[in-house]
Order: sequence, then C-alpha cells, then structure tokens
Amino acid sequence: MVLIFDLDGVLVRSTFFSDILMKMICQKCEDHDINIERTTVFQEVLRRFVTKLNADDKIPAYDWDLLVKEYLDEYDVSWTCEIEDLFNSDEIVKYSTLYRDVGILDWLAEKGYEMVIVTNGLHKYQDSVVKKLGLQKFFKKIVMPDPGKLEFVKPYPDIFKNATEGFQEPHTMIGDSLYFDIYGAKQAGYKAIWLMRRLPRKYKELPVQARTEKVNQNEKYLLNNIFRGASFLKVTPEQLNIDAFKPDHVIRNLNELKELL
Repeated sequence: MVLIFDLDGVLVRSTFFSDILMKMICQKCEDHDINIERTTVFQEVLRRFVTKLNADDKIPAYDWDLLVKEYLDEYDVSWTCEIEDLFNSDEIVKYSTLYRDVGILDWLAEKGYEMVIVTNGLHKYQDSVVKKLGLQKFFKKIVMPDPGKLEFVKPYPDIFKNATEGFQEPHTMIGDSLYFDIYGAKQAGYKAIWLMRRLPRKYKELPVQARTEKVNQNEKYLLNNIFRGASFLKVTPEQLNIDAFKPDHVIRNLNELKELL
C-alpha cells in the first residue's frame, strides 16, 4: 500500500500567507507611496489566482511571485523573487512548522508503509520547506507540478498516477481538501481519507466509522466544505456529483490512521 499525503494543512502548518505575504506586499507599496488597503491586496492576488486556475495551464496559479509581480506591475512597482528567496532562507521555518501528529510518520515507516507527497506547491517554494522540516527521509517520492515535466495539478488524476507509478496497489490519499485531495484521488480510483482538523464537536467525538457515515450523510456540510475550499468552481451544488467527493474515512488527526491501517 502506498500512502499519499498532501503537504500544507496535513503535514505542515503554514502561516506564511496570513502572517507575512500581505505585509510584504503592503510594505512594498508603502515604500513607493502607494496607499492600498490590505483587504484589497488580498482580493486582487486571489482574483489572479482564480483566473489562472480557470485557464488551461493551471501551474502559474501556484507561482506566488508571478501573481504578486503581475499585480504590482499595475503600479510600476518591481517584484522579482521575494517569496522564493524567503522560502529558501532560514526565515521560512518561522512560518512553516510540522503538526504534532506528524510523528506518526515514524510509526508508518516502521510498519513498512511506502509514502509519497503530492502537493500543488511549486518546487521553488516547497522543496526548501520539505528539506528544512526533515520530511524527505520519510517519502519515496515528492510530486509537485513542474513546467515542461509534470504539467498537472490536483485534482487531475494524472498527478496522482505519477505519484504512484511503480508502486503496488492499493493507494490511499490523506488530504484536507474535499476538492483537490478527496475528489482528485477518487477520480484516480484510489481510496481517500479526509483529514478535518476542525470538525464540529458532534462529529469529533464519534468513532471514525460512525463519524464517516454521519459526515457523508450530511451533504450540506460536504457542499459547504467543497465550495469553501474551491470557491472558484463555476457550478451550482445541484450540478455536482456529491458522491464523488465523499471520503472513505474522516479523521480529525493523523494518529487516527492507526485505527484504519
């Protein structure tokens, strides 16, 4: 069995975007005597992300330096590789840390599970995070979109197929996004475990199997989470095949994997 892990929100808690990115952009504007509200900056960067995500080539949506550069170009303010430089400095560990339950990777390795990471983050940002946090020793492969080499992002099945190429089935995805991780993995024909760290109390206190049944029966709850994490979807709830988003299991922390594997 191959266990496929998402990175951000599953293994790594990142506060870069909430703590520092907007400050970096606003400071750059302030240095050029441009007065822009932080909420406006956020909305404009997000709008560019969504626009690129709806294009045929989706990889640029995850190039944060490119998104910011295109935004600041409108104000004749230069921006080159500030985000890439920060990610590749020792400063990034202030904003990227491992969740406590990532310690389960030692247990999984001892049990002989083969593990891979699949993330939509680009190499120029995420390689440094994986290395600085010491994750590379646990994983056989770390798969990210790569222009000219691997031009797919989650939830397209191709990126999951690439991650598991050469490994024996079955394959199981562990992710925190119903759209990118759960839907994507199920489209590839894999099992999918939804890690929901902020489960409502009525679900959190249930055993995994009972919790999963209750969550999958609550289609309104599933739809809210789908659109919260993928607000760019140009469909109505009625147009979605909700069954394609239902996880095989719902866990509230990684330690619950011990009950399932």
